[in-house]
Amino acid sequence: MLKQAEQFSSRLNLWLTRVGAVALFATMLMAVANMALRPLGFPLTGSFELMGLGCAITAAFGLAIAQEQKSHISVDIMFRHMPRLPRAILNIAGSLSCALLFSAASWRLLQTGLTQLETGEVSETLRIPFYPVVWAVAAGFLALSLRLYVEAAAAGTTLLKKTSA
Repeated sequence: MLKQAEQFSSRLNLWLTRVGAVALFATMLMAVANMALRPLGFPLTGSFELMGLGCAITAAFGLAIAQEQKSHISVDIMFRHMPRLPRAILNIAGSLSCALLFSAASWRLLQTGLTQLETGEVSETLRIPFYPVVWAVAAGFLALSLRLYVEAAAAGTTLLKKTSA
């Protein structure tokens, strides 16, 4: 079961990363087009709104793959000098606490998106609804939470095997 959860998480992270890359490319293309057209008197209306929304999606969709590949910043000065068992326990506790935090953030973002859908909140210039982007960020946080739960479960399984052997 753990193996299937790891595979599902990896496939989800890869898919989200690809969507995030498309959002990043579109955001960069829009920024360059706006910079090129503005001096000619043809600025792209709403480009700052779209770039902000695109950056939110790009960042949120890159979180889980960064966790999976350990391409984030970590400070392990104290961990390096700890015995293996306390280090493993603290690692599991850290993963679980982060997973709970991002699960709660995802849930809150889902609720915020529902409120924005009900109230009809839209962006100022282009009148684009915010809720799809808020839900996309919630999905990115949820994928990160899933990855953290999977990592905690894998570390716990490994720890149990080592202590029982």
